[in-house]
Amino acid sequence: MLRGLDTREIEQVVSQILGEGDTADGAFPESGIIDVKGDFTQDDFMLFETNGSDFKMMAVDGGSVTILDGGSFLVAGVRVGQALFDGPVCDREASGDPEMHVFDISLASLRDAYSIFYDKSVGGSPPDTPQGLEEGVGRIRTLMEWKMVERVLDNGLPSGSVLAFDGALWAGIKGIGQMLGRIVKKANEGGIILCGISKRSMLTHKGLPLIPKVQMVGDDFHEKKAWFLPLEIGSGYAEKEFGRVYVAKLHPYSNHAFRIDLALPGGADEAMGKLAALSNDPTYVGYPYPLARVHNDVAFDRSEVEEMRHLLRNRALERGMDQKKWHLTFQEFHEVLDMNR
Repeated sequence: MLRGLDTREIEQVVSQILGEGDTADGAFPESGIIDVKGDFTQDDFMLFETNGSDFKMMAVDGGSVTILDGGSFLVAGVRVGQALFDGPVCDREASGDPEMHVFDISLASLRDAYSIFYDKSVGGSPPDTPQGLEEGVGRIRTLMEWKMVERVLDNGLPSGSVLAFDGALWAGIKGIGQMLGRIVKKANEGGIILCGISKRSMLTHKGLPLIPKVQMVGDDFHEKKAWFLPLEIGSGYAEKEFGRVYVAKLHPYSNHAFRIDLALPGGADEAMGKLAALSNDPTYVGYPYPLARVHNDVAFDRSEVEEMRHLLRNRALERGMDQKKWHLTFQEFHEVLDMNR
C-alpha cells in the first residue's frame, strides 16, 4: 500500500468515476461544459456511407509550448498551420509554412500581450483578460487558429470543399461571437462545409463524459458500422453555439468517436461521408488524416524546444547577461529532486 494513502479517498474517487457521486448539474456554459439531457435510442443514431474523395479538404490546427519558465513569466511558442488535400493527396504548395510566434508573457504584461493578439485576430480591445499565463497562451493560440480559418475562407475554396479545424464551433472566448458568426456566414455563402472536430470534449451526460457513453451505446446498436448522433444541447446556449453538434464514429473499425460541430450548406450525411472518405489511414483510422497531418506540422517536439532555449540563451549571453543569472532565473529544483529520487 502506498504510504499515507487514505482508502476512503480512493473509494470516493471511484464512486465519482462510476457516476455514483453528486452529478445534479454538470453545465458550465462559460467553460463549454454542457450536460446533455435524456438517453439515446437505436433510432437516434444515423448510419451513412463514405462519399468518395473527389473534393478538397483544408485542415487548420495550432500548437503551443512553454519554452522557458521564469516563475513570474513565461516564454511561449505558438504555431498555427494549414494543410490542403485534394482528395487523398496533400497539396504541399497550397498548404504553406506554419505561422509561428515566440513571446514572453507575465502577469503584469498579460493584458497588453493578449490585447495585441486579440486586436490582430478579432479587432478592437478584448472584453476581459485571461486568468493566468497558461490560459493566456491557450487563448492566443485559439485566436490565431480562428484568424487562419477566416483567412482560408477569404482566399477561397471550391464549393463543396471541407474546411476542418481542431476544436468546436463554440464562442469559448469572450468577444469572438461576431467573428464566428462572420466565419460561418462566409462558409455557407461559399458552399463550404465548416467542421470542428474535438479530440477531447467537455460534453457530459449526468455529469460524466458523454462521448464514451455514446460510443458504447452506438457500437452496441451498430457494430462495425460508421454512425453519427445529433445532439440537442439546449436553446439556452444559442449565443455561444455556431453549429450543430454531433458525436460520430467515422470508420466502422475505429476505436474512437469524436465531437463534430458542423455549419452546413447541405445535409449532415454528405459532410460525414466526406470526413469518412479521408479517415481511413491505418495510423489514424477514424480521424481525418488532413487534420492529423497539420497537427504533426504544428506540434513542438523536444528538439525544437531545446533549440529555441539554446538560441535564446546564446543571444542573452551575447547581449551581456551573466551565465549564472541565466541559470538562476530558469532553474527548476524539482528536476534536481526527481533526478535524485
